[in-house]
Amino acid sequence: MHILATKLILISLALLGSWGGAVGQTNTPTKGEDCALATVLTPKFSPEYYIEQGVKYFLTMQSDVPVRVQPEYARRVIRWEWEPWLLLTGYKKSTLVLSDAMLKLTPTKYDVLDCRYFAEQPFCRCHVVFNYGGLTCPIYEEFTFNDQGEITFIEAWSDFPSLLPMGPGEDGVWDEADYWALNGATRLATKIPGLGSATGRIEPHSNCMREAMANDPEIADMLSRMRNPVSKWMHQLFTRFNEVKGGCEAPEGDLYPYYVPNIVKD
Repeated sequence: MHILATKLILISLALLGSWGGAVGQTNTPTKGEDCALATVLTPKFSPEYYIEQGVKYFLTMQSDVPVRVQPEYARRVIRWEWEPWLLLTGYKKSTLVLSDAMLKLTPTKYDVLDCRYFAEQPFCRCHVVFNYGGLTCPIYEEFTFNDQGEITFIEAWSDFPSLLPMGPGEDGVWDEADYWALNGATRLATKIPGLGSATGRIEPHSNCMREAMANDPEIADMLSRMRNPVSKWMHQLFTRFNEVKGGCEAPEGDLYPYYVPNIVKD
């Protein structure tokens, strides 16, 4: 069986076991709720800390790394992986911990793991090349943190020019700033109310989230998936299975690598 197909089945089992039906529970909005966006938060830890957390996230999926190695997840952490992947692929710490452990069952390591710190959210950004038993898969991933140093939102894209949230700018030539999204990017993470509070706690049924849902179809889609995670995941898995199987391949017309960074090694 194709190794990506195996991984998807393992993730499905993990999500079915951990999501259950609890995601749809309602909570009563409270007065004075914090609707701040993640962009208002400033770093509270050293650059090395944020880089370490990003690296630890990937190590959770590496086959030869102990299960006890985990980053600091917030309780309501969200993982969102843009197409061709399956969007909401994790909600809450328990789901991520379980799915990470199951992913170790297939051979996984990294040909590239380049994580860097940035003083504006997302504080950690990584260009990674997964190696799934010889199948390479380039991914660009960003991590949003709260004031406690916990990861509250993980957002991922295939690391090909046409699928990334940033581009090479008006000159059409990729440089270091473009590569690390310093000249702007289209993110879901920076539009979610509540991620900018001190705890970064996501309240799906808060008043500010309802308002955001009414004005932003991407927020509305995210909330819909959070309320019905199992059915949404399984439907997307079966209807887009072939597309996902080819997700590590460059889209037609894309060049890879589109930029070669200057990676400093010790």
